Amino acid sequence: SAGAIASAARHLLSVIRSMSADASGGRDSVDLAELAVEAAGMLESTAEAKAIRIAIEPSAPVMAQGDRRGVIQILVNLIGNAVRHSPDRATVALSFESSPDSARVHIADQGPGVDAADQQRIFERFEKGKTGEGGSGLGLTIARRLARSMGGDIWLESAAGEGARFSLVLPAA
Repeated sequence: SAGAIASAARHLLSVIRSMSADASGGRDSVDLAELAVEAAGMLESTAEAKAIRIAIEPSAPVMAQGDRRGVIQILVNLIGNAVRHSPDRATVALSFESSPDSARVHIADQGPGVDAADQQRIFERFEKGKTGEGGSGLGLTIARRLARSMGGDIWLESAAGEGARFSLVLPAA
């Protein structure tokens, strides 16, 4: 709906403003496990409409440096994409990893996967997957830019026909 789009745009604007207002990129200490649960909750109705289960691996806190709103924005984008590209009744699985220097959340789907040739291209502006479904094509570009502004990145592991696993990687807190 137009209201939801306007709300999402306002949220994104607030994220961008908070990043530009703080030269450090708004680096707070955030718990990726907690924020993943929050982001998944925002997508429950979207997932339920396709009978998709968002399975979150139980985890101790996974502390990272990052801006809370920015991290939620990225996770909503990545989980939303996973739900959108998954077949009905599939599972989107979230798992976590941490090391002394990084904290990671992985979002794995059971969708069509991404050809090796397309894996870099989907992070470029206005590019969409071959399904051509919804979205402006800006999501992954903005998500990666946000992650990099916090000293992190977004990685993709996928092969055509095997689903995709996107990982948000941030500096450990």
